Amino acid sequence: MPKVVVTGGSGRLGQQAIGHLLEHGYEILSLDIAPPPAKLCDSWLCDLRRSGDLYEAFKGASAAVHLGAYQAPNLAPDCETFSNNVSATYNVLKAAVDLGVPRVVCASSIAAYGFLYAPKIWAPDYLPLDEAHPCRPQDPYALSKVFGEQLADSCTGYSDLTVVSLRFSGVNFDLTYGELPRRWADPAVRMGTFWSYVDARDAAVACRLALEAPLSGHEVFNIAAPTSRYPEPTDELVRRYVPGARIKEGYSGHWGGLDVTKAAETLGFVAAHVWRDYLNPDGTAKTPAPSEPE
Repeated sequence: MPKVVVTGGSGRLGQQAIGHLLEHGYEILSLDIAPPPAKLCDSWLCDLRRSGDLYEAFKGASAAVHLGAYQAPNLAPDCETFSNNVSATYNVLKAAVDLGVPRVVCASSIAAYGFLYAPKIWAPDYLPLDEAHPCRPQDPYALSKVFGEQLADSCTGYSDLTVVSLRFSGVNFDLTYGELPRRWADPAVRMGTFWSYVDARDAAVACRLALEAPLSGHEVFNIAAPTSRYPEPTDELVRRYVPGARIKEGYSGHWGGLDVTKAAETLGFVAAHVWRDYLNPDGTAKTPAPSEPE
């Protein structure tokens, strides 16, 4: 079985990704500064800022999935968030280059575009955001994600390493979607996602697809559900909250704020879990709940 090292394996997305990769025949080594909540695979306690641990872990690995990071600003002082995330990404990529690990999948974020944690929202050049939209980060977390992508550009430019950066939208870990209706009362909350989201199970699938797709160099992909997390039509939300933003041709109804066309065409990514499969538009639960896909 191919060995894949998953950093941040004790986190919620890490646990989802590990479970999914194990189901698909991968041998996993989890690295995290904290012990895992469940013993799914071999796990090492590891500070990603200490490169020696990574060189030992990457021996014999065929790929790595790099999820280990502060996941938002304000979880630590700004300088700690930025320095931790950037140094961890650099160490992962450098160890992969030096040990000949051919591929690294990195968790980037919709925050890289700059809107999610900005003190004041401005109108994007267009919506939904695609990978060509300019990144204008203003907070340490978003900056760390943009710098991480630039590190990937550098490492793939002087080596045979392939890096896939996945710009995840807000990852939903409430797999019943029971808490979602509370957010419907105020669409301005976390408006910088432009009402997009991705189910944690779909995010895990995207990690595997990024491991397996025939790619080279550094590629960036938006990862999100195709529809928004609100019952109102997205066009109405745009007019109300970001007037002046141009909506790309062909989008109407309940489209999500991230354009996932590239991920669909190149990775074969199609979100299998959307809130409308679990909830009615009035917020009541659908019965019976949808079954897991094969």
